[in-house]
Amino acid sequence: MRLKESIQTACREVNKARANLTPKPKGRTVPWWTAELHTMRKRTNALRRRYKRKITNELLRETRKSQYNTAKAEYQSTIKREETKSWKQYCSLTPANNPWNEVYKIATGKHKRKNLSTLRKIDGYITESMEETLELMLEHLFPKDDPQSDTDQ
Repeated sequence: MRLKESIQTACREVNKARANLTPKPKGRTVPWWTAELHTMRKRTNALRRRYKRKITNELLRETRKSQYNTAKAEYQSTIKREETKSWKQYCSLTPANNPWNEVYKIATGKHKRKNLSTLRKIDGYITESMEETLELMLEHLFPKDDPQSDTDQ
């Protein structure tokens, strides 16, 4: 009997502690999601449901279809804008001395200069062309995998 009471007391205490925790969002979340997008999603879904209902009046059905398509296009463009804004903000938060900053700028086409600057090779010489510079960057960032020279680390 005392064991049963002890277990019940322990369960009550655990449930009280869990009730005080902040609830975690269900599913995956993205950093760019806003309350505006939430509202737009609900409105777009409502317009879709209204359009999909069986209606005998074809004129009303076409009007609802155009309202839905307009809201859907606006919703999708807002999502794309928020994603892009979030990505730009993320990229700008990385420090200037981060070696990947330059790589991100090149990959997104935001690089201001047409030519990369030269780099000093291990032997002391300086690269002379963009291809040579890129090759040196690749060798440094992604070294060759050689089973003979590999260590346990």
